[in-house]
Amino acid sequence: MAVELQYDFTIDGRRWVPIPFCFPWSEFATAQEWASLLASDLLAGTGAESTAELLTEQALALQAAPTPIPGGAHERFWRTEYVGGYPIVIHLYIGETSATTAEDLLQYARLGIGGFVQTWSLLEGTAFDVAVNVAVSAVITDVTREGSPDMTVGAVRSIGVRDGLVFLLDFLDEDPIRLEAVQPEVEEIFRSFRFRAAPSSAAGA
Repeated sequence: MAVELQYDFTIDGRRWVPIPFCFPWSEFATAQEWASLLASDLLAGTGAESTAELLTEQALALQAAPTPIPGGAHERFWRTEYVGGYPIVIHLYIGETSATTAEDLLQYARLGIGGFVQTWSLLEGTAFDVAVNVAVSAVITDVTREGSPDMTVGAVRSIGVRDGLVFLLDFLDEDPIRLEAVQPEVEEIFRSFRFRAAPSSAAGA
């Protein structure tokens, strides 16, 4: 019988909200419906309800934004602690791999941004066969704007392999202070992953 690897993880729903990739999604038919209700919920009781339109626009912009790594992410989440401020978004990517060691996983550390690995460490005590934390730095050129200055972008990533699948959870940012602040949360979410193999209905099973 064929099996399909399924996963669960724990994320604080008071601090992180999912950003859908397409609609209809859940009970929402359109991105506008989702963004409007999200803005109302996040601003309720804060005294800043008058900024709902601006927050709705920010949510719509994040929903429409491409994922940093080409090919698309499986899930992404928006940190809501600083509502209306600088957006902090993390992405989860999943793909097939032949990696089996920590050193093998480092080939994914620079995925989508290039640059170089500043530091890396083995991440122990997880449900993955092997996992690592990495910090990456890259110089990015905005090819859409001629003459625009290069910018340095950093990434904090937790990468793990389980049963031939690689999982990469990351946060990209220009500010090293934000990177340092969010990294422990990325690791905490990654440590919470749990797996189960469920029977599938593949033909010939």
